[in-house]
Amino acid sequence: MSVFKENDIRGLYPVDWDKNMVFRIASFLPDIINCKNVVIGRDGRESSNEILEYLKKGLTERGLDVIDIGVIDTPALYFSVGNYNYDAGIMITASHNPVGYNGLKIISAEASPVEYTSGLKKLEELVNTKELKNKNNIGNINILDIEDDYINYLKKFQISKKKIKAVFDCSNGAAGRFIHDILDGFPGEVIILNSEIDGTFPNHGPNPILKENLVQVKEKVINTGADIGFCFDGDGDRVVVIDSSGEIVSPDFLTAIIGLYYLKFHPEEINGNKKILIDIRSSNSISEYLTDLGADVEVCPVGHAKIKKLLRKKDALFAGELTGHYYYRENYYSDSAWISIFRVLSVLSEGAQTLQDLKDDIFKYYFSGELNFKIENADSVINNLLKKYSDAEINNLDGYRFDYSDWWFIIRKSGTEPLIRLVAEAHTKKTLDIKVKEIVKIIEIKKNTLDG
Repeated sequence: MSVFKENDIRGLYPVDWDKNMVFRIASFLPDIINCKNVVIGRDGRESSNEILEYLKKGLTERGLDVIDIGVIDTPALYFSVGNYNYDAGIMITASHNPVGYNGLKIISAEASPVEYTSGLKKLEELVNTKELKNKNNIGNINILDIEDDYINYLKKFQISKKKIKAVFDCSNGAAGRFIHDILDGFPGEVIILNSEIDGTFPNHGPNPILKENLVQVKEKVINTGADIGFCFDGDGDRVVVIDSSGEIVSPDFLTAIIGLYYLKFHPEEINGNKKILIDIRSSNSISEYLTDLGADVEVCPVGHAKIKKLLRKKDALFAGELTGHYYYRENYYSDSAWISIFRVLSVLSEGAQTLQDLKDDIFKYYFSGELNFKIENADSVINNLLKKYSDAEINNLDGYRFDYSDWWFIIRKSGTEPLIRLVAEAHTKKTLDIKVKEIVKIIEIKKNTLDG
């Protein structure tokens, strides 16, 4: 499987790709992005230093200047390219993937994402087929300390009228780089877990969507009587929320809370249209709630590059994704876990309702969340489902969504792993349980047939 994915470059390192490929990627980058300088940030994975070395070598030998901003969270890279007006940026990270993986997220000027159709496909072809070009004048390597500027930028989003007790789990990922300074002066009590950056992720894995990786933050919230808990992913661009009872809050619910922040508490910050983009996998409860608040809701495909591109095209207020990414017009049309955290905390501190109160108000239906199945031939499964549920209203914006009057489901292939992903929702729990069981049976029969 190619390491060139829909939204980024990613794979086992150095199995699927190695330092030689890194060098070639860097060498051909000027052929897909018109740039004279490139900002590079990295997460704490053990292979990130070697990747950084060969990126620098390949870029400078093409005459480009490299700005090294060190170990940072991914949103800090977006900030750096946007704030300082650099031409391009590369984040060395495999995000939520397990130990052993690494990757590259590439952006152009104004923090615009480079996806497969807008550059990565051409880059893949060049890397695999073309001869390296002659060396130009060697570019410079500069070290840039963004700490003060980035922290001051984030602090302007930190609004709170009453004290809140909050737990923050950095997952030993890049979010630990600035967390103590970002939360300095926080109007409440802060409990920080796993802020030491360690690319082996010794305490739990870097994917906060997986329940087993939330055990620590859940226990801390319950044992300390905290109001809320937050868990970051490996590169600090995603966040998952735990409520005061230790329950996981569905990430699409946060899309509604962030919408509440703008549409009820701070309409003066909208500064333009009220369009909000929601991931096609989100509960219908979310779109209905936001519409009732006055939002112009539009469904969007999955994936950070696609969402950012659409957010910019529509000049939308923000976008929410079921994986825990939240994207903001005011943040270079990019995602930020920290801005999302402060928006949620502001709603809780300025309003009279708890998270549980808000969940009771917003959710009308029974939602499965995302269920994942490891299977090599996903197309065969999807074809079977298309035949079985051919009487549904079918939308293929991203994967296939099947809508009925009292329930719906969506089936998608993962863009980075041999997985098929299922989300379903129904008006009653009984219907949800029956339909999910029915769909899973079809998936498992096909999986067993292929495995056999």
